Amino acid sequence: MNAEDFRKLKHELRTPVNHILGYSELLLESAADAGDGNVKSLAQQIQSNGQMLARVMEKGLIFTGIEADDDEQLKALRTSLLPLIQQILVVSVPATEIPGMVVYADDLKKIRSAADRLIALVS
Repeated sequence: MNAEDFRKLKHELRTPVNHILGYSELLLESAADAGDGNVKSLAQQIQSNGQMLARVMEKGLIFTGIEADDDEQLKALRTSLLPLIQQILVVSVPATEIPGMVVYADDLKKIRSAADRLIALVS
């Protein structure tokens, strides 16, 4: 992996993480406004996992000094990201599977899409 590919990878990883964080915030606000404690709890879990994902990613990509050609460190980073992404997918179950969640379907779909994109990037 050359330096340009590595820079693109960092950007490609950050973008879906930012989507997860942004849409979980919208979901959290919507649930709070509606007084929906269950959805608020799910949104908080998604947001918490997204924040951990961002911290792990930033630490792995920036603070440990991964070089563009260091495949072992990139592999270790991928291994540490996958469980967090999986947790986000588990919590953001499709809205049609839970009664009353249809109202939140768009945000959940966007969160799942971003998590799926991350899985494709780190797999």
